[in-house]
Amino acid sequence: MRRRFLIRLAVAALGTHLMAACRVTPPAAPPTPLTESQARYLESRQRMLQRFGRPGFELVVDAVAGQEFLGVEFFPEYAKHSFYRAGGQTLRSQAKMILSQPVPERARILWRDSDKFAPDGRAVYAGNILGDETIEVGSRIPQEIIDDLERDPRGNLRLKFRMSKDGTLFGWDIQRRPGYDPNLRDPQGRDIHFPAVHSFAGGDFREAEIVNGKVVHKGWYIERRTGRKVETDY
Repeated sequence: MRRRFLIRLAVAALGTHLMAACRVTPPAAPPTPLTESQARYLESRQRMLQRFGRPGFELVVDAVAGQEFLGVEFFPEYAKHSFYRAGGQTLRSQAKMILSQPVPERARILWRDSDKFAPDGRAVYAGNILGDETIEVGSRIPQEIIDDLERDPRGNLRLKFRMSKDGTLFGWDIQRRPGYDPNLRDPQGRDIHFPAVHSFAGGDFREAEIVNGKVVHKGWYIERRTGRKVETDY
């Protein structure tokens, strides 16, 4: 009796195995073709990776004194997702952050008449667009900056944006802390502070250097309409 049961069990197992072996795996669905915008974004991204060699930069965003921008978003050109957004942007609300993504070849910058989100609860700005501009970014960075970071990678490439109703200003530099050693401590066991040093500053503007509330070196910007260099205290 037991022998016949075992035979039937073996036959059933064999049948299941044969059915599985004969089952045809359906062909994989073809990949969804890229839209024109997606293709252009990927091509631009690859160009910047080849040019800079490594992703990552420090982002600095503020605005011209006395101006405010609402519902702000910064996108790599043709990208769906922003790399920076702010409900309100002024000089005082300056933002600084380290991003691990490639330098955008060009940046599309939007601002609106409101900082309100869509009424359906999505984190999408609902205001009417007041400004929509695209500016050159990675394509403007001088090769000497890229070469210097390859020579000494202990530094941050800073991409600086100063929003203006005459058009967003873009600048760049390298930030390093010469002499900084994370293993050194003061008598109280704290890190020894070394002030940041900025080199290779260029672009449409440079912020003022302020120490203990006093302007040590004035800032400047290039006026869009006249091309004139204007000094600032910020």
